[in-house]
Amino acid sequence: MFSKTQISNRSKDKIYKTTIDAKGKKVRSWIFFVAIGLFAACTSNNQESASKDSTEDDSVKVASPYPTIPVGKGPDALFLTPDSAFLYVANVEDTIISVIDTQSDQVVQSISGIRYPWGFSRLGDSDLVAASGWDKQVAIIDYKKHEIVNKKTFSSNLGGITSSSDGQFIYVVANSSKEVLKLNNSLDILDTYPTGSGPDGVGISKNDQKLYVTNTKDGTISIIETESGKIQTMKKGGKPELIHPNADNSFLLISNFHKNEAYVLSTVSDKIIQTLTDLNGPEEIVMSHDGKKIYTVSFNSGKVYVFDANTYTKLDMEYTVGRKPIGLEIISDSKAYVSNYGDNTVSVLELKN
Repeated sequence: MFSKTQISNRSKDKIYKTTIDAKGKKVRSWIFFVAIGLFAACTSNNQESASKDSTEDDSVKVASPYPTIPVGKGPDALFLTPDSAFLYVANVEDTIISVIDTQSDQVVQSISGIRYPWGFSRLGDSDLVAASGWDKQVAIIDYKKHEIVNKKTFSSNLGGITSSSDGQFIYVVANSSKEVLKLNNSLDILDTYPTGSGPDGVGISKNDQKLYVTNTKDGTISIIETESGKIQTMKKGGKPELIHPNADNSFLLISNFHKNEAYVLSTVSDKIIQTLTDLNGPEEIVMSHDGKKIYTVSFNSGKVYVFDANTYTKLDMEYTVGRKPIGLEIISDSKAYVSNYGDNTVSVLELKN
């Protein structure tokens, strides 16, 4: 998102039992549903947990040829500090964020107290990053100190997160209440915007005037004007999920898991200018730093595919990573990281020029 989710993103059907379909969709979805059920059972006798869906596909068991870094449970969204010194890993089945030193490629610290961390958004040019937690929490972290400086719980399960360009406002998907919350830096709710059913990822336009929300149960993308509250709905079908911006937010890269495709959406025209196909369960879709390539993570195949960002043609290069990959963060023209949800690891990729 986040594309997270770019956690961001972002719902992975965690609150409803969509679980794994015939395409092998996310053990993550089911496990998280169970995790929330178990958590609730400890606090209330009125909550239930779910049973494992027998259609789960365990056929993708890939050993990454690249070095891997063990992290927490269910690694998902990634956040790279602006100096590229540290990589944050949101472990969605855990209560920690793993902090990786990008020089040694080792976990040097864990930030605890995050209730199933989901996604990240840096707040403007500050030393702060906002992290959403599925279990109704937003935390603000000082990434220079790797410490939580503020956190707050809400009434809804939370998903994708983004923020205004100046970092003054935070927008986070409230999954169970089907809305986006607008927060200030004190994490007070300033406004709310209704979404479709099963909201997941969220992105913001270049001028901060519009939000884009993927609705996983509706197969739609909501386009929300932040000042007027006016909403347009783009119908795509399938299951649109993660949203990742280019460098200036002039367009967004949006994955559609069930349709095995991704969209390049202009935040100026609010139109899809290109559709990438044959992606086999796409998750994070990321533009290279030089704007020449688009990297797409395939959850089902355990691979990262590469497209030419000008012609949108699939290039004859791909990267085999770990099992059930989701998040992608590019550190330089020669190095990237991929979170492997099914392995509880992060792959360190040596990129081809």
